[in-house]
Amino acid sequence: MHPPSSSSMRDWRMNAAYENAPLISANQRNSSSHDFTAEPRIHIDTSTEDFQNGKFSWRQCWSFTGPGFLMSIAYVDPGNFESDLVAGAEFGYQLLWVLVWTTLLGFFVQELAVRLALATGRDLARCVRDEFPHKPTRIAMWAVTELAIVASDVPEVIGTAFALKIIFGWQLWIGILVSSTSAMLLLMLRAHGVRPLEVFFGGVITCLCICYVVELWLVQPPVGKVVQGLVIPIIANNRALFVLVSLLGAVCMPHNLYLHSALTLTRDIPTDAPPQTLKMALFYNKVESAIALLLSLFVNCAVVIVAAYFHDNAKPEDVERLQENPLMSAPGLLRNTLGSLASGAFAAALLASGQSSTVTGTYAGQFVMEGMLELRIPTALRAFLTRSFAIFPSLAVALIAGDSGAENLILISSVVLALQLPLALLPLLKLVSTPHVCGSMSIHGFKKNALNVIVFVVVFANVFLVTQSASDMGIFDFSVTGAKLAGKVIVALMCVLFIIAYLACVFQLWKRPVLSTGGGKLPTITSGESLHDNVASDDDNHNDNMNMNGGGSAAASDDHEQK
Repeated sequence: MHPPSSSSMRDWRMNAAYENAPLISANQRNSSSHDFTAEPRIHIDTSTEDFQNGKFSWRQCWSFTGPGFLMSIAYVDPGNFESDLVAGAEFGYQLLWVLVWTTLLGFFVQELAVRLALATGRDLARCVRDEFPHKPTRIAMWAVTELAIVASDVPEVIGTAFALKIIFGWQLWIGILVSSTSAMLLLMLRAHGVRPLEVFFGGVITCLCICYVVELWLVQPPVGKVVQGLVIPIIANNRALFVLVSLLGAVCMPHNLYLHSALTLTRDIPTDAPPQTLKMALFYNKVESAIALLLSLFVNCAVVIVAAYFHDNAKPEDVERLQENPLMSAPGLLRNTLGSLASGAFAAALLASGQSSTVTGTYAGQFVMEGMLELRIPTALRAFLTRSFAIFPSLAVALIAGDSGAENLILISSVVLALQLPLALLPLLKLVSTPHVCGSMSIHGFKKNALNVIVFVVVFANVFLVTQSASDMGIFDFSVTGAKLAGKVIVALMCVLFIIAYLACVFQLWKRPVLSTGGGKLPTITSGESLHDNVASDDDNHNDNMNMNGGGSAAASDDHEQK
């Protein structure tokens, strides 16, 4: 039996109807591959000799460059700055290795998102919709993802407000209101296509790197200590472990998986592309993602190094202020210690980071809503809604609790993002590791097992983060008596129940069998039979039965069972 073309297998896999439903035509399959998004696609010439022979070409790599830089913006948002400053102020150079490993983890996770998009022709949000056919489940998954997007938007709003305060001396609440409108202006770039956005964000990453090259030139860090911090893993105490987990939550963001998978589809890879073409497309996406993430790693490490400079050289009271309120205290310390140039570079980097992260968050929310709910709303309205949910709590906290309260809100948002990560990562991992979903692009063996271990390490770290945060807030301190004791017992019980429910959700996602990305019933692969043979036979059986029985699916099902 001759194996079918890659197009036949991919189209069948992406668009298989629900059980007992007639198959759709080839024209419908090809037209529906990208109907969930109106993003203009950039044509990729896969007929070149280099592409066909698997030979690297910088010209081809440039055609794929862009999505990785939009994705990498989430790795250098104000929440990252906050966590990096705390890590450097408290532990010097000791936690630099955490940034290396979390960025490496981010690279592998983002590669999974790209792999899924190339193999199925659909982004993660649409695949999740097809994987969870029941509407309440889909709505719950969408709500959880939207919560993550709003949580990621909070540090961006507050970071932008702090930057405006440093530059113009505005009150924090004024900066929060201004940040609500500035993002709308940046989203106007989207009307001109995806390429201008990619160029803009590439410029943002370059700007951030230049700012922190200036900071490092002023700080002149000890090279030996920096290398030691990058290479040798050290966890001094429980507090260091807590900061480590917050760094993980700040670097690896769940909505970024949805964003990157959707942006991958802006490159027009033909639906009949052979496996070699898909693998070359994956390779080029990995190269540009690696370059973008290396630049983001440099920025994060530079922020930690600048904070570590104060850990070694500043007065104890200044270091304590930096630990408690990093974004609020860092500009003054930089100005007093290294001059106005250092303070200005920090403010410029913070402003660029906050504004660009806002746009990518709105972008991700649009893909999630379209993919999971098949609901499209204008981008400006989408940005307004997302920003409103982030602005109201930020504005309320800034007015009531001041600058320090706003920074505490950033820490809370980092905890929320860390908790959300497995809920996006597990479905992605299971889809990509399933051969009947991704075919030859699926992962297996050591890579699959290693990523499973990583997911459960993240879950364990999240449980530790919740319990440690609750302990720091005195929730588990039962030394009081009377009504206060009863209140603490209730809060502690709610915290324990939340942890149990969280673990139950993660376990359910891990245990649940994978359906087809199209929601259909998949063929069973028998011993000694390849996936290609099975799909070809199943397609032939369906076509024969449709010709003989008017497309009835019962005969196709009987024929498949007999086979």
